[in-house]
Amino acid sequence: MNETDELIELCVRALSMQMCSAPGAELHMTRRCILALTDEISADHNRLILGADADVAGFLVRSGARARERDRPLVALMTPAVAEALTPLATQLGLSGVGAAPLMVLRPDVAVQPTRTIKVVRALGPELVGVAGDLIAAAFDEPRDVIARCIEVSITPTSGVETYVAWDEDSPVCTVSLTLTGDTAGVTLMAPPPERQGQGMGRALLTHVIDDYRRRGVARFHLGATEAGRPLYASLGFDLVAGLPAWVLDRAGPVVASGAPDMR
Repeated sequence: MNETDELIELCVRALSMQMCSAPGAELHMTRRCILALTDEISADHNRLILGADADVAGFLVRSGARARERDRPLVALMTPAVAEALTPLATQLGLSGVGAAPLMVLRPDVAVQPTRTIKVVRALGPELVGVAGDLIAAAFDEPRDVIARCIEVSITPTSGVETYVAWDEDSPVCTVSLTLTGDTAGVTLMAPPPERQGQGMGRALLTHVIDDYRRRGVARFHLGATEAGRPLYASLGFDLVAGLPAWVLDRAGPVVASGAPDMR
């Protein structure tokens, strides 16, 4: 198995942990594919990941049909090989290419040291979970009630999603979440608020968390970056594994042909 396929499997598991508690959550999964729909009318909260599955074309068709049935937009990520094979079908189904998401990995042999002393607290309990939600809403310019419904609900002691908040004196300045699978952790929702961006708070939090997790036996870290965030992660030693072609399915568009297998 190549590294891209392996990381896609981990991304599928991580997305299921992150989205399964959202209102109206509906998950369809194979080893390397996942469709995750919610009640939110936002593509950011309706996701599709497509990896090297034996029936990946059928999974795409069924996912498009189910999103249409629920009147939901989608953000879809595909491995480069899958995108090359499925571009004509994706276009026929009404998906539009919107660039690529860097899939990056920090391997065990890359040393990372905390960049500064900083107070870091795991977000457990309503008050700290709410603080993390405030930071995420501000960083991603999302409605606060949507963050509460779709993200805060996954921040629990047993969900598999661990969220941390960094503090500068008495003020929360950044949050990040991790999902654990064996000795590998997925990094997501790195969220310094706009007024604290560019001040090294994200770097301080992430290096602290990586150091702590390595002490606990976690060997490798992976993430899906934005182009804006990629330089930070690269400077910490994350390598680019693949650029995952990204697609969007809008709510209005072609209807999937009848006869597509039912996913309900």
